Amino acid sequence: MRVCLILAVFCLIVSILQIEARRPSKGGKGGSIGKGGKGGKGGKGGKGGKGGKGGESSEESSEETFGSGVQSGKGKGKGKGKGKGRPEPQQSTAAPGAGTGSCACDLEAVKAEVLASVADTISLLTSQLDTANAQIRNISEPDTFSCKRMSGYSDESVPISYTACDVEKPSGLVDLDSGKFTVQRDGVYRLTFTARMSAMNGQIIRTDMYVNDVLIGRSSANLDTFDTLTNTVSTTILDLETTNTLDQLYELTAGDEVYVMVNYVGTTSLIQSSMNYQIFFTGEWIRSL
Repeated sequence: MRVCLILAVFCLIVSILQIEARRPSKGGKGGSIGKGGKGGKGGKGGKGGKGGKGGESSEESSEETFGSGVQSGKGKGKGKGKGKGRPEPQQSTAAPGAGTGSCACDLEAVKAEVLASVADTISLLTSQLDTANAQIRNISEPDTFSCKRMSGYSDESVPISYTACDVEKPSGLVDLDSGKFTVQRDGVYRLTFTARMSAMNGQIIRTDMYVNDVLIGRSSANLDTFDTLTNTVSTTILDLETTNTLDQLYELTAGDEVYVMVNYVGTTSLIQSSMNYQIFFTGEWIRSL
């Protein structure tokens, strides 16, 4: 696609240059040619005089008149005849190319300058096209994953691990054993963690999401045993079974590590799952930074 665009622009420039080269130039209008003076008629002389000759062209006349052609008049008769002939044509001294419509420029230099300008434009368009293609690819092929765990978990010393990933594009985003998602592409991500949470014997259980060891989100489950009517704490031992979801958008850069850890009070609370798939860790690239 990019090669076709470049060839189309180059062909357009060449066509314009060919049309300009073939266009006929319009010459300027030259000065009108003046008509020389007519030769004078021979005057009548006295007796015995020699017949007069027609007038010769004079230098003064040639400076005052413009045009071409000489016409010498010859007079017959006695005495000396008088008359002025037509002046010789003058040579044009106009500078080359002045008023003629012709171009005295260096066509090859102009062509090279135009092609250099076109090359710069093509380079800019190519860069913009590459950027647009990258953006389209990010939108059409976002990094995304959805991993699941099919058994309970209560270890608060290490991140939650997973059994398998139903979706992982591209592969290798999540290390199942460590439970860590390693960011490969900068951008805004939607991150979620869903689990069936069992707060046992009136205790509390929490799941915390981290980015590079920094807490960014928390979900929790616990029973409130305080009775506001009697202003006393209930002595009844109760268990809470609930499904909580932590869902948020977060800006991430390549190399960041995202993971979830269990944080609970007591020794019996835990997150639970089974073949019904009750624990999920998901992430999806939404847009660039």
